[in-house]
Order: sequence, then C-alpha cells, then structure tokens
Amino acid sequence: MKKIKLLVFLAFLGVNWSRAQTDSLPSLDNFLQKNAPATQASPEGIHYFLSKKGTGPAPSKGDFVLLNYRGMLLDSTVFDQSEEGNPLVFQVGNHEVIKGLDHGVQLLQKGTTATLFLPPALGYQQYGAQDVPPNAALIYEVELLDVMNFEQYDQYMRDLEERERKAYELERVQQFQQDLKDIETYASAHGLIVRRTNSGLSYTVTKQGKGPMAKPGDKIAVAYEGFLKDDTIFDRSEKFEFTLGAATVIEGWEEGMKFFNPGSEGWLLVPSKLAYGAIPIGKVPANSVLIFKIKMLKK
Repeated sequence: MKKIKLLVFLAFLGVNWSRAQTDSLPSLDNFLQKNAPATQASPEGIHYFLSKKGTGPAPSKGDFVLLNYRGMLLDSTVFDQSEEGNPLVFQVGNHEVIKGLDHGVQLLQKGTTATLFLPPALGYQQYGAQDVPPNAALIYEVELLDVMNFEQYDQYMRDLEERERKAYELERVQQFQQDLKDIETYASAHGLIVRRTNSGLSYTVTKQGKGPMAKPGDKIAVAYEGFLKDDTIFDRSEKFEFTLGAATVIEGWEEGMKFFNPGSEGWLLVPSKLAYGAIPIGKVPANSVLIFKIKMLKK
C-alpha cells in the first residue's frame, strides 16, 4: 500500500526529465476540451466526473478515508495504483497525499466512483516524482470505499493488522511444509538417511568423532560447504570458528552442531525458518532450504 506524499525530496529520486519531455506535456485545459468537456470543477481547480454516485457521507478534514485508486498521466501511463484487496487509507487534511487527492476525495460521497483531473499545482508541481515529470497534470480514477472517524479507523487498522498477522502465519506454515518436502526430496536423491528434530532440522552423522558432543559455550571449528537445494554452492570454509550458543550463526547450526563432536562428519538440512527466512542474503534467495556438509575439526 502506497501513500503518495507531496514532499520536496521527490525531486531528487534520480529521474532526469529532459526539457523536451516536460515542455511537450499537454495542458490540462486542452486535454479536457478534447476528451472530457462535461466535467464539473471545484474551487481548487479540480475537474471531475462521477461514474457512480454514492449515497454515504462525504469526508471532511480529520476523517479517514479508504479508497481504491489508479494514478495516470494524461497519455494514460499508469504511475501508481492501489494493490488489489489492499486499498489506501489516509487522514483527510493531514498532508499525507498530494493536494489534489486530498481535496478531491472531499468532493465525493462514500460509495462514489469518480475520475479526478488535477492541474500540476495540485499534483507534484515543478518537482515531479519517479514516474511523473515536473509540471504534469494527473488523472486519478478513485473509488471511495469508506469514510471513518478515529474510532472506526482505529478498529479498521486493528482488524487489518490481525488479517495480515494471520496471513503471515499461514504463509510461514505453508513455507515450512514445503521446506520439509524439499528436504525429504534432497535427502532421498542424495542417499542421505536423516533424522528430523521437532524444529524441522534434519541431520545425519556419517562419521563419528571422539570426545564429548558440542554444547553451548564451546568454541568450535568446522569445515563446511553450503548448498542450495539445486546443489549450487553458496558458501564454503576450510576453518570457521565460532562459539556455540552466542547467536552468531543461524538457528539450524546452533541446534545441529550439538550432534557433532571433534572429528565427526555429516550433513545438516535446514528449513528456511531456521536459516535466513524470507530475507535474501548474498547468493541465498529468500525462503531457501540450506544444506551443509559438515566436518567438525579437532582442537
């Protein structure tokens, strides 16, 4: 969900519009004469027409509005729009969006679908934005879904947060189940007989070492190769030292190293939630199962 804020720094987003590009922009008056002569005009200079008139209240300053929108240049190039199922919400009069959109929604009633035509002064002015040239007139197609007071807005945000939390948890569960399937497939394809812990970590020790198993607080050294599930090597080391339990390695290592002792060798097959999760790191894509061939070095 985007909030289109009218801030001066939008002029410094790395977009270099040429003078020819900006000088050739059509004027809003000429565009309206040719394409939308029957619009209404507001005192602020917004031209608009209603595709569907709503029957609910019109928002005023301090109200919160919920709307679907699509922002376009006069040549119909779309530069911004709300995501499906994720409408924009903002407080009217709080300078959270460009002036034209802020004033424009106050012309509409709840349930209205409308097209707003904004002069440059009510858009991004002489600054422009990443996909909007300086001094460009804008078109917004909007659907005003709701008008809320603070209590209604607060409840809406609470409900939204809960929906997003549930969706996130469901996604994590689904990703974890897929990771477990991928680990089973990898182990079978590579002839590895593994054990799975309650956390979802799979491991196998192919060569026993001597001495006690590693435990939190031990400083240990390992040689390893790290693979993605397609056998791409993303990392390796002949000697990597760390203290177990100091939270300097991924969770899969913190748990898995406890099954090894000096001189032992084996494999750790780590679901993404015990590795880097949804965050891409270096050569590791988001939500990646990681496979490690491990040798714990003798002290």
